[in-house]
Amino acid sequence: MTDPLDHDLALLARPAPPAALDDLEHRVALAIAAGGEAGGTSGRGLAMAAVGAMLLGLAGGGVMSARSEARAQPERIAVVLDAGLAPSTLLLGR
Repeated sequence: MTDPLDHDLALLARPAPPAALDDLEHRVALAIAAGGEAGGTSGRGLAMAAVGAMLLGLAGGGVMSARSEARAQPERIAVVLDAGLAPSTLLLGR
């Protein structure tokens, strides 16, 4: 029984590439050139996608602002007086 890896390595060791690869670059260039005419994205489609994304963002923002957690609350600031394990004090050896 032949190992698939050995088979693949034997194919790679052949001196000449397969004939199907001779004009591959030319065929790919032709396909790319023909693909640009056949379809692609239009300016109208991009504009509709942008408007849709904006409306989705506005709707999501409106839902979040209506929630009670998002309403204005007094700002709380935590002040820590004991900084014994702060990296700045540990590096200085305090």
